[in-house]
Amino acid sequence: MKQQSKKIDPLKQIAPLIEAVQIIDIRLVEASVATSVRSANEAGEVDLTIRSSADVKEYNKDTGMFWVLVKIKTQLIQREPKKGTAVFVNVAFEIKYGLPKELEVSQEQLNTFAKFNGVFNAWPYWREFVQSMVARMNLPTLTLPMFRFGNATKVRRKKPTEIQ
Repeated sequence: MKQQSKKIDPLKQIAPLIEAVQIIDIRLVEASVATSVRSANEAGEVDLTIRSSADVKEYNKDTGMFWVLVKIKTQLIQREPKKGTAVFVNVAFEIKYGLPKELEVSQEQLNTFAKFNGVFNAWPYWREFVQSMVARMNLPTLTLPMFRFGNATKVRRKKPTEIQ
C-alpha cells in the first residue's frame, strides 16, 4: 500500500507570523493606467480580469523588518465588437512589515505569508486606486470585488451601465 504524504496547511504554517506581524508602511511604487473608450456605452459588455502576485523583496533579520512587493493587474476587456482592452490599471505596492526580533521565521514562511497576506493587505488600497482612476477617466464608478484567495478573478458584466 502506498503511503500518502500529509499536506501542511499553509495558513497553519504561517500562523505564528500572522499573529505577530505589523504593517509599518504601504506605498505605491508603480502605476500605469489607460483607457480606449470615452463611455460605458462605447465599451459595451465587458469582462473584468484581475491578476495579482506578491513576493518578498527583502528581509532584515536583525531589525525584524521585511518588504513585500504586490502587483495587481486589472483589465476591462470588451466582448464585442473589438474584444480590446477598454480600461487597464496596473499597480505595484510595497508593504513594509515588522516582526518581533526574537521570532524565528524561514524564507519559505515569509514567501507563503507574502502570497496570502501581501495581496490581502494591498487589496483595499488597490480598490481605492482603481476606483479613483476610473472616475478620472470620466467613466462610471467601478465597484471591485472583495479579495478571494487565488491568482485570478474574473467578473462578467452584462450591461454597459454595470461598469459601476
